[in-house]
Amino acid sequence: MNYDWHVVFNLYLVVSLTFYFHFFVMCWIFWYTGSWDTVSVLLHGLQRLEYRWYDSAWLYVTWKDWSHLERAVGKVSELTSRFDQERDVSSYTCWIAHTRWATHGGVTESNTHPHTSNDWKRIIVHNGIIENYSKLKKELIAKWYTFSSETDTEVIANLLQEHATWSFVETVKEVQSRIRWAYAVLILHVDSPNEMVALRLWSPLLFAYNDTNEYFFSSDAQALAWYAKKLIYLEDGDLLHFHTTDAWKDYTIFHNGEVTKRDSETFDHEAMEASKWDFKHFMLKEIYEQPNVLSRVCKWRVSFEDFTLHADAFHGMHQEDYKKIVTVACGTSNYVWRLWTYWIQQLAKIEAQNEIASEYENKPFFVDPRKLHIFVSQSGETADTLSVLKMLQEQWGKSFGVVNVVWSSIARLTDSWFFARAGTEIGVASTKAFTSQSLCMLLLALFLWKRRGMRLSLYQKIMRELEHLPAYIETVLDQSDQIRWIAMQLMQYKDFFFLGRGYQVPIAYESSLKFKEITYLHSEAYPAGELKHWPLALIDENVPTIFILPHDEMYEANISSMQEIKARKWKICVIWDRSVEWSDRQISIPETCDELYPFLTVVAGQLLAYHLADLLENDIDKPRNLAKSVTVK
Repeated sequence: MNYDWHVVFNLYLVVSLTFYFHFFVMCWIFWYTGSWDTVSVLLHGLQRLEYRWYDSAWLYVTWKDWSHLERAVGKVSELTSRFDQERDVSSYTCWIAHTRWATHGGVTESNTHPHTSNDWKRIIVHNGIIENYSKLKKELIAKWYTFSSETDTEVIANLLQEHATWSFVETVKEVQSRIRWAYAVLILHVDSPNEMVALRLWSPLLFAYNDTNEYFFSSDAQALAWYAKKLIYLEDGDLLHFHTTDAWKDYTIFHNGEVTKRDSETFDHEAMEASKWDFKHFMLKEIYEQPNVLSRVCKWRVSFEDFTLHADAFHGMHQEDYKKIVTVACGTSNYVWRLWTYWIQQLAKIEAQNEIASEYENKPFFVDPRKLHIFVSQSGETADTLSVLKMLQEQWGKSFGVVNVVWSSIARLTDSWFFARAGTEIGVASTKAFTSQSLCMLLLALFLWKRRGMRLSLYQKIMRELEHLPAYIETVLDQSDQIRWIAMQLMQYKDFFFLGRGYQVPIAYESSLKFKEITYLHSEAYPAGELKHWPLALIDENVPTIFILPHDEMYEANISSMQEIKARKWKICVIWDRSVEWSDRQISIPETCDELYPFLTVVAGQLLAYHLADLLENDIDKPRNLAKSVTVK
């Protein structure tokens, strides 16, 4: 059955928008009911969360007896520009907006949300993936249901029609029991205009409110800065029923069919509010924030007077004697783990195993009381990482988390966890979250090392240097103009190679990742010791090599590898703390101990990637096809 979108929304308007207005945005969701100026709330919400990648959008407005729907493939700015600019937008009765990151179905207007049931009465907005949608869709088609999109979301709408009962909430509960995997869903019913139902499973969704009878839903607290005072993080399996009349508004939360209560948290507005200040991009601002971020990570956790560690996260580990630690993460967080495996094995002499979450969940799972699994995630909502954590919990395995969002799923599900204290990170390509998480992991390695009997002189040296680490990073940042000049010399190339040894191998991979994310240029990373095994076949005069070469215990071996490249007259850019006359380009870093060099070399790599991407005029804060928080598989 084909239907006219204007008819659907005009019907919805007549029946329900008399009570309040709603708007949704996705790959994130945002919903609001209250008395504020609709336009200002909407536009601010869009501005706060537009940093998340999306590829299509729609915007619906009403004004007295007039309504208008626009859908577009592309940016929100393209969408809003289509509206009649002469009309007084403050007089609009309702704005509804939504962005989509394509998963099921192509980037087309027909696949853009919201989706409705065949009878046009159920209106659905959905974040996540319904894994069994194909089976459900076939069942519905056999019962003569039709579909106008390729999305999995439309299946939910028609299931609600198929299982309709006398109660809106009971119908949703029945459908909730049938859909599988991950979702954050908001559901409206034309015949029940004073109700709205929200569902959450493995996809972040929070409910918020303030003292002036304003209510919100969002999949990211960032959109709520300066609006809400209280936050409730819904948990997996929760169903929230919001109901209102002219006199009051209220909500009920169900979990596994039973009424439950969720504690509310006070919103930290200052921590969530983000501005670029005078920086050209959020990513550059966040690179420059790293000295303060690292100082914040150490505050109240490290006493530099007597070199003691005080983090609450360590309290449960005093009696533990772990023989093996498995680290689980994805993307940039995975390189934090790779770096940590060097620290924990070199210092504490504990066997460490690094796993990519999306692969680890498909391997045989072994749990042992003397094995600890550690999970790192910027958002604390990374779908692949959460999947492994839940598998571990089913077998009563021990878990530890490092996250940058206090009340995220990983923070709530792990036995104990470290808060990274990086603050709000807007740029999709992670910078300060990487260094803050890395420092958290170094502190954990130092704690376990100290418990197992550290070498006092080396421990004290690391702690002394750690106190000066923010100042060392400032020194690297002071070279930003010089690094930009080097980036200008590299603009002519299309392929790059990053090399390192020991602690610098994960930094080579992370620096290469930053290049790929924001310059859109091809780059490879490899341990320098592997040059003869095959990388030399790829490196030529058209492939500059960025060699991460601090004066650590691997220095002499690295010089030999560097000579192999130089003998073939290939271009080399080095990141190091000494000057050598036969390098083509140099980025200098301060001298420190081996264990802390990664914090300096990674900042140099971040700046090099940033400046090259800026010279190429790329969209640095929102690189194509990428999302800040990967909450679906």
